Amino acid sequence: MTGNRAWALMALVVIGWTTAPLRAATVQALRVDGTTVQGEWAGCPDATSVSIRTAAGMERIAFDDLARVSFECPARPSDGTIVFHLADGGRLYGQLVGDAPEAVVTRTVLGDAVPIAFDRLAAIQFVRGSVALAKAEELFEAALKARLPAQDVLITRGPEDTKSLRGRLETLDAESGSFAFADKPRTFQTDKIYAIVFATGANMQAVFPVTVELSDGSVVSGAIERADAESVKIATSVGPVLDLKVGEVMSLRVRSPRVLYVSDLTPTAERTEGMLHRPWPVRKDRSVSAAPLSMAGRAFDKGLGVHSKTELDYPIGGAYESLVATIGIDDAVRPSGSVVFRVLGDGKVLFDGGVLTGQDPPRDVKVDVTGVNTLTLVVDYGDGLDLSDHVDWGGVRLLKPAARSAAPEKE
Repeated sequence: MTGNRAWALMALVVIGWTTAPLRAATVQALRVDGTTVQGEWAGCPDATSVSIRTAAGMERIAFDDLARVSFECPARPSDGTIVFHLADGGRLYGQLVGDAPEAVVTRTVLGDAVPIAFDRLAAIQFVRGSVALAKAEELFEAALKARLPAQDVLITRGPEDTKSLRGRLETLDAESGSFAFADKPRTFQTDKIYAIVFATGANMQAVFPVTVELSDGSVVSGAIERADAESVKIATSVGPVLDLKVGEVMSLRVRSPRVLYVSDLTPTAERTEGMLHRPWPVRKDRSVSAAPLSMAGRAFDKGLGVHSKTELDYPIGGAYESLVATIGIDDAVRPSGSVVFRVLGDGKVLFDGGVLTGQDPPRDVKVDVTGVNTLTLVVDYGDGLDLSDHVDWGGVRLLKPAARSAAPEKE
């Protein structure tokens, strides 16, 4: 082979390699009714839908009908040593790099010097090394769960003299800060602090239509500005626009106006009883034992944790067409437990699941509730009295009727 021919062949190889299309991201889209679509991510053709290339062609799913898009993306550890818990439920991993009036300046996926206002934060948690600080963690979890309306909480990280102080954060940077308590500003060294939990009520947070989970564990809410097969651009709830490669995205969760989670409602009646035990309290978005909802390894952010026997009444005013849920025995007690799930509409049985035990897999159910004014969720005793009847209504939600949507695109 001559030198010229060899160089020409090498050029073709290089050109072919550099111009080869990127491998499309494999995704699974979950509709609000629990059905799924699998295929390749093709982006958002407009501000109202996503497109997925399936074996049958291109399918477009309206945001109103979409719950989540999960990407085949490997998780990667974050190199940030601080967790910024956002007021809207999100989180960012990164560093403190400076301060600003009523704000901290951060280095995160949002950028190298991005200010985040105090009123956009729920907490800042400092993670340094692997030293377990059980008391500080306990104080932090309690303060975060019950944030105060007019006071910040500062939690120190001393292994023996951990303290929780109420007051007002004035300044904070990578080295030090100022915290006013007992009507007196006092300085502190940042490396002595475990966490700061911010007061509520300073700024009502807007509701954003999309939440994106990144491969480093960060979770940010916002609105999609643009998305194609290779990238997603989101205007975030904290201000900056985040331009992501698809390979950085673990999931997109969509807040559909069609969906109302039952755990966001207050029942008009709650009837609980026990056979061999005292009645257990009903818990929202947690298991009856106050742990995360989990059935056969499937985790649920939303839902109800109850114990047999429980009946809950909800006024829904005939506004919904379906109730969708995953039902079963919580992982805390599986394979024990035996119950019967029922759904009633205006006193009439709409669904009876029969006996379901901790040896059975969780069951996905969809119940027609068209025209129902009073919805009743029942968990009755099964074959084992009320022993180990820790029961989950996983992701239980009501769906409004779907708007007429365009037919799926076909290539």
